Amino acid sequence: MLINAMRIVARETGFTVIDHALGFTAIRENDGGPLLFCLSTGEWSIFNGQTAKVIASSYGLASFLTAARQYFNLPAETADAVQREYAA
Repeated sequence: MLINAMRIVARETGFTVIDHALGFTAIRENDGGPLLFCLSTGEWSIFNGQTAKVIASSYGLASFLTAARQYFNLPAETADAVQREYAA
């Protein structure tokens, strides 16, 4: 399931995941960097943690992994493994 792939990426990149009825929100404590908001529909948004402005937003796993590599320093190997595991 797409939301599970997003949770794995969030945890692998040092975020604390807070589940809620619509999906989850993820933060890095004491980081001041990006915040992540993911919906169970596959829609996701990355916000600047200091200004709360959207810095990236889209839908689906491929675009999420691209953004995670850019904003969260997700290693290419991890992104590829998640893509293979959850590609539908």
